[in-house]
Amino acid sequence: MTWTQIGWIIIGLAAVLLAGLNVLIRGRKPYQVRENPALKRLQDHRVVAVERGKGRQVILGDSFWSHAYPGLGLHALSALPGLVSPEDKGEGGQVVSTGSGALVLFAREIVQGRYQDGFSPDLQDRKLPVSLPGPTALSFTAGLLPELSMHTIGSLAMFGSFGMGAPLWAEAAYIKGGQVFAAAGSITAQAALFLTVRDLLIGEEVFMLPGLLAPTAPNQAAWLTEDILRVALMLLLIVAATLKMAGLL
Repeated sequence: MTWTQIGWIIIGLAAVLLAGLNVLIRGRKPYQVRENPALKRLQDHRVVAVERGKGRQVILGDSFWSHAYPGLGLHALSALPGLVSPEDKGEGGQVVSTGSGALVLFAREIVQGRYQDGFSPDLQDRKLPVSLPGPTALSFTAGLLPELSMHTIGSLAMFGSFGMGAPLWAEAAYIKGGQVFAAAGSITAQAALFLTVRDLLIGEEVFMLPGLLAPTAPNQAAWLTEDILRVALMLLLIVAATLKMAGLL
């Protein structure tokens, strides 16, 4: 058996596990292994912010696309539906900010939930809680900091593609007594926030975020499949190393 064949076997096993576990998990007890305490604190602080009449700021990054991290803009959008419940929209204390016109377009559609026939007339509604403080990384920070300083912030959540300006956003929220949560996809953002933000997701944790916010059966099946394959690969490496040392491989 060649390594190519082993690779195809693993891919096939993953597909079978995804399909089978997706059916088995539906309507049953959720997969509890992937709970994240940082995300739980974010959700708790968002509830407290609503109860105390404080603002909730959600940042979707300062760019939609980058050559180094091409998927982070879409990843931020995939996390947004878990933060725009009817309660969030009805209370009116949440603002979604981004530094990209494309992200503003899609974020408004997600917030309104009214994308039909390729266009929504509500795109021009200025009352929607989606803002564009600046169209570039530096202008975004310059426009966002006054907004954060003028309002009482209960929680600040950062997603998507952003860089060295993130510590300034976090510090502005801390000064106002707010809680800061960040899912830092870029290496620059991870390094900048590592020593200042307690609730920080890095690496693989970042890509778990949409599923943690909306733990649907497909997401839980994907996590369980990933864990099964990870354990299987560990056992395969141990067996291969043992056979190698025994001279059988």
